[in-house]
Amino acid sequence: MSDETVRLRLPEPVYTLFNAVRQGLPDVVVVNEALLAFKDIEIFPWHLTIIIEARDMAENGMPTRAESDVLLDLAEKIEATLLEAATDQGSDNVLFLARSTWNRRCELDYYVHDPEIAHRALQVLINDPSNPREWQYHMEADPQWEGAGPFFELFSSAKGHDG
Repeated sequence: MSDETVRLRLPEPVYTLFNAVRQGLPDVVVVNEALLAFKDIEIFPWHLTIIIEARDMAENGMPTRAESDVLLDLAEKIEATLLEAATDQGSDNVLFLARSTWNRRCELDYYVHDPEIAHRALQVLINDPSNPREWQYHMEADPQWEGAGPFFELFSSAKGHDG
């Protein structure tokens, strides 16, 4: 085995907001646009989806302003925990893909290098009795980043089919 180190430059996140519609309901989506041009997807072959269940709802399955604040605080806590859980070499283990608020929930999507590191970090958080909302997560192998497709398609939809 080689002692060589591979240096990978991760793109600085560029957040783009979309007001979309999914299954007839409003969907507010923030997507990391920088990942559109990310070529080294094989380094992060696992798709992680976290679903936070909302409680206080306004119209069309969207949270109230106060509920949005609770969801955002919890989402930021989860993300900070994931980002702190670096690889053994001290490298980032996750890339933020998107956050979607839709149909009584907030969904967080990431791509992961080492699923065990992310799983351990999330297990500590999910079992914390101080969680303000129930949440769950699912991680699956997605080496071609097929799960990113619906988020990336928002860019072409926003610019028209020729965008």
